[in-house]
Amino acid sequence: MKLTNNFNLSEFSSKDGMPTPLEVIKNLTRLSMNLQRLRNYLNAPIKINSGYRSPQHNKKIGGATNSFHVKGMAADIVVNGYSPEQVFDAIETLQEKGEMTIGGLHAYETFVHYDIRKHKARW
Repeated sequence: MKLTNNFNLSEFSSKDGMPTPLEVIKNLTRLSMNLQRLRNYLNAPIKINSGYRSPQHNKKIGGATNSFHVKGMAADIVVNGYSPEQVFDAIETLQEKGEMTIGGLHAYETFVHYDIRKHKARW
């Protein structure tokens, strides 16, 4: 199922193969629309390392109990040709311009976590 020009639902699917609930697909659509804006801004493909996580998979990997991944509102991403710090800065720039939803954002060593919780969170 195509969510945006460059993102398909399968890219966000839980790694344990559990089906994605309808209410989660709605959130993933909003999330992917934000990521599409980032992709267009950077003009580079985005790899989704982790999108939706079923509650069982989230627990198995030690994810936070109230993880936004379980709600389909978060993605851990890598952008070809950009460091996590550069991706973080690009997202902050787009958020300041009102082009991406304000949310959780953190640059890890090899990827960036972005979520659409609607309030600023950094850690």
